[in-house]
Amino acid sequence: MTTVFLHDGERVLLLHREGSRVIEDSWVGIGGHVEPGESVEDAALRELAEEVGLRRNDLYGLLLRYTATRETGAETRIVHYFTARLADGVAAPTRCTEGTLHWFALDADLSKLPMPPTGRIVVDHWQRMGRFDVKTRNVRMDRPGAVSIAPG
Repeated sequence: MTTVFLHDGERVLLLHREGSRVIEDSWVGIGGHVEPGESVEDAALRELAEEVGLRRNDLYGLLLRYTATRETGAETRIVHYFTARLADGVAAPTRCTEGTLHWFALDADLSKLPMPPTGRIVVDHWQRMGRFDVKTRNVRMDRPGAVSIAPG
């Protein structure tokens, strides 16, 4: 899976994804599955184009920031989290094919929003620390409450 947290320097865009067959209705970045033979970056760009109509030249600094692995008991889920800034002069997306978009202040308290487990960890870390550098980090969740975040 891929997810892109798009921001404009002051706000971050989240999607309230509704009716997914993979996760319950919750707040996420823009993204989805990686197709066979597709790189994770190409998948992230394809999902941005499909869901909100953005292309690479609409973005500044698309970077892989977190790779999260979560053991569910039945399977291992891996999500590649990217961040990108909306390029100057590009209109902010307001509609999405997968749910409702909302722009939140970068320092907003998002802790009450329902999010997938690794999405919660990544957003919280990125807001507090990750947005001030360009490191890629590995997140591992073996079970609820057992989380590690390490430089990649």
